[in-house]
Amino acid sequence: MSKRNDKTKKTPPTGPPLPDFVAFAAGAVVMVLEMAGARVMAPHVGTSVIVWTSLIGVMLAFLALGAALGGRVADKTLSAATLARILFGAAVGAALVPVTHHLFGARLMQICPNVYLGAVAGAILYFAAPATLFGMVTPYIVRLRLNDIASSGRTVGRLYALSTVGSIAGTFLGGFVLISFFSCTQIMLGVATAGATLAMLVARGKFLPALCLAVLALSGAYAETLHTALLTAQGALPTLETPYNHIHLYDGFASDKRPVRVIQTDPGKIQSAVYLDDPTALYCEYTRYIALADILCPGFRNVLVLGGGGYAVPRWLLAETNAPRKPEVDVVEIDPGMTRVTRDYLSLPDSPRLRVRHEDARRFLNRNTQIWDIVFVDVFNSWYSVPFQMGTAEAARALRRATAPNGALMMNVISAFNGEKGRLFEAIYAGLRLAFNEVHVFAVNPAENPGEVQNLLLVALPEQRPDLTGLFSDARNLPANIRFLLNTRVTRPVAARAPLTDDFAPAERYALSLLD
Repeated sequence: MSKRNDKTKKTPPTGPPLPDFVAFAAGAVVMVLEMAGARVMAPHVGTSVIVWTSLIGVMLAFLALGAALGGRVADKTLSAATLARILFGAAVGAALVPVTHHLFGARLMQICPNVYLGAVAGAILYFAAPATLFGMVTPYIVRLRLNDIASSGRTVGRLYALSTVGSIAGTFLGGFVLISFFSCTQIMLGVATAGATLAMLVARGKFLPALCLAVLALSGAYAETLHTALLTAQGALPTLETPYNHIHLYDGFASDKRPVRVIQTDPGKIQSAVYLDDPTALYCEYTRYIALADILCPGFRNVLVLGGGGYAVPRWLLAETNAPRKPEVDVVEIDPGMTRVTRDYLSLPDSPRLRVRHEDARRFLNRNTQIWDIVFVDVFNSWYSVPFQMGTAEAARALRRATAPNGALMMNVISAFNGEKGRLFEAIYAGLRLAFNEVHVFAVNPAENPGEVQNLLLVALPEQRPDLTGLFSDARNLPANIRFLLNTRVTRPVAARAPLTDDFAPAERYALSLLD
């Protein structure tokens, strides 16, 4: 009889070179793809929670599909060459994102005018292929490395952990670095280059198509940089990516034929604009309500602006002809890129009276101990994007602490006055009523149906102001522009609604009705 060998024979590990690195890198690249994906979709469907929900859901769905397919393919054809082809296919899919984005983005929204369907369809069109193929990578590598059943659990755990760590690194890299310094086209071509490079590593350099794709992608990214620089040198206005916004600048004409420069951060909506022949004049109608500061707080000395945007209100306040008392102006703007754009392209002046802080407005309020005569809140990017934390009852109390007793808070809200589309306004109004003694509402377009969406200005007063009663009812002795603004005050009662709170703020649900 032959001698029995009870020891399990171990097969030398096979598979691609640097399998751990490939798993890590593939995980990172997927998250860069997803982080930049929101900017790809922004010009067509905005940057709302709808976009992020659609993008995350679609990416997870096709990553799951890829994981299932990767396992099945590995059971049928197990080789480094097949893995290289998967990575190459993923790289091709990423390289095609800028092409499909430019060719079909606008057309897709015409076919799917509903923002929900459009966002989901766009995410599928752009990212289904690369997400599926990148999703195949980790299970395929796992199968390649499973050569010893005794250590299979450790192998699977290590590779999936590395893939997850790579995803974490890719999230921070994409969100904190890449989006701030590169266009979404450059990032997508960078993802394609990374995928092609991984394919060459797996194939030990013997993969000419991957090399060609990497060279083409890098060349395309460099050409895009040169093209942007050339257009800028010729005076063309750029489209810019910042940590928080996809900013499109363009020049046009107002209804009175005056030239204007516009900032757009969501499709079809003006975020801010400036008259080119007089940068201190106020273009957007709701911003003109800052002129009420003179009657709300005569002799006001300082102003806090939460949400700089295009810096229209600060620019107006810094002009001596508009605010002859030369008030100090503090601006809290979350996006440093937006401030840079307004300085470079919208004539924001340097002034010793202007102080800018780059942080979230609510975070600023939570630790603030200073008070201002006038607080102007303009944190709505558009009706696509509502920072709920600034509309809660707790935020109202923080705003009250920042407002001088004889001062005034002015808040811009994009909503209807009542009805289905007025729920957001009603909830924010309810929160302000808990913190302030008086709250008045001004409708920028008072002749419109109160159930239609528009800019509503809420003026909240910390103390009772009987002196304003006469001015609100009879403004004949005031300047014409002030009379016009006061005549837009809404006197009908506001429907009762529970205020938003930090614990429960269905702001997105309320705001989504504005898109219908």
